[in-house]
Amino acid sequence: MIIKNFKTIEINDRIKTSVTIKSNNYDEEELWFTMSKKYANYICKTKLDGFLVGMLYPAMRFGEDIYVDGCVSEKLLFNLNNYAIPLLLSFSKSLNNIKISSKTTIENNSKGEGIGTGFSAGVDSFCTLYDRYILEDSPSFKVNSLLFFNVGSHGDWLQHGSSEFTRCKFETRHIELKKFADEINLDLIDIDSNLHFFHHWWHSYSHSLKAASVVLLLQQHYSKYYYSSAGLNYYGTLSYSKFYKNKDIGAYCDPILLPLLSTESLDFISDGCAYTRSEKLLHILNYEPAGRYLNVCIDHVDRWKNCSGCDKCLRTLLTLDITGNLNKFDKIFDFKIYEEKREFYIISQMLKVDYDPFAADNINLAKSLGIRLPSIKYARFRQRLRDVSNIPILIYRKILKTI
Repeated sequence: MIIKNFKTIEINDRIKTSVTIKSNNYDEEELWFTMSKKYANYICKTKLDGFLVGMLYPAMRFGEDIYVDGCVSEKLLFNLNNYAIPLLLSFSKSLNNIKISSKTTIENNSKGEGIGTGFSAGVDSFCTLYDRYILEDSPSFKVNSLLFFNVGSHGDWLQHGSSEFTRCKFETRHIELKKFADEINLDLIDIDSNLHFFHHWWHSYSHSLKAASVVLLLQQHYSKYYYSSAGLNYYGTLSYSKFYKNKDIGAYCDPILLPLLSTESLDFISDGCAYTRSEKLLHILNYEPAGRYLNVCIDHVDRWKNCSGCDKCLRTLLTLDITGNLNKFDKIFDFKIYEEKREFYIISQMLKVDYDPFAADNINLAKSLGIRLPSIKYARFRQRLRDVSNIPILIYRKILKTI
C-alpha cells in the first residue's frame, strides 16, 4: 500500500485535504477529510501521520506493507512498527504482520495550544467534558475545543453502502451538538471524511484508529487529545479484554494503544478509565445540560433522539432507575417504552454478568444498594420461556418489578 499525493483545496466554505491510496485491494482511491476553512491553519501539512494511522487497520487486514511517499513523525513510525502492530495482532487473528516505511521522518515538536476531545453527547464523552473542562482548573490540561467526526459511528460501510444515510445522521447530530457547544462557549469542529469506506468491517474493530487519524491531521494545533474510554474502568479492561478480541478495539486495548499513537507534537490520553459506565453516569447527574443533551441511542435512525428501547438506552435507564434518578432525564427518554421492556432486560443482564462488564456493572450496583433481584435459576427459566412464547406470565410480574 502506498500513501501519496498529499494536497489541500478549498471547496466553498470548507477545506479538503487528501491523499491517494494505491493498494492491491483498491484501485487508486482518494482518501479525504473536510472541515471549515476557519480551521485551515490547524492542518498539519508537513507530516502524513493521520493518513497513515487511518489506513493501518486496512493494510494489516489485507497483509500489505505501507510506504508513505512523504514525511512521518519519527516517534510514531517507531511506535507503530515496534509496539502498535504487535498489539493489534493480539487483538485480531484477521490481521497480518506488516512493515511501515516512509520517504522521510521528522522529529520536530510543533506543540500547539489546542487541547481537545471528541464529543457525541454520550455518557463517556459527557464525563470527559465534565472532568476536563467544567471541573479542570489547570490551563495546561483544560479542554478548549470539541471535535465531531464522520468516520464510521453514524453508519459504516457494512450497514450503508452509500454516504447519504451516514451524512444525514452526521449533519443532524452536528446541529444538536452545536447548540450545546455554543451554550458552553466552545468551538465544535466537525470533520467529514470517507475514511470509513476503506474499512470494510464493523466500526468497533478500528474506531480508535480512525478517530486518532483525524486528530493527527490537526496536530499543527493540538498538543493534547482526550479520547473517552469505552466505558470500562482499568479493572474492567484487564478482566474483560478477552471478550472483546476481534470485537471492540477500544474495550480491548485503548489505554495501551492510544499513547502509542502519540507524536513529538501530540499526546493521546485515554480518559475515563477511573470509572465504570454507571459511575460515569452518576458522576454527571448534577451537570444540568446532561439532562437535556445526553444521547446514548444506537437505534439506526437518521434523527437525534433516544429511542428508549435499544440496549444502550435500556442500560442507561436501568442505572438511573436503580439509583432513583429517572426524573432527571425525563426530557430525553420515553419511560413508557422502558417500562415495557424493563422486566426482560433485567433478566438478560443477569444472564450476562460473567462476560458482559456493563451488565455486571448494573447488577452489582443493584446488589450494593440492597435491591432484590430474581434468582439466576428463575432468570434462566424465564428466558427459556420467552424464547418459546411471547405470552406474559402475570403471576411473576411482582417478582420482576422489585427494582
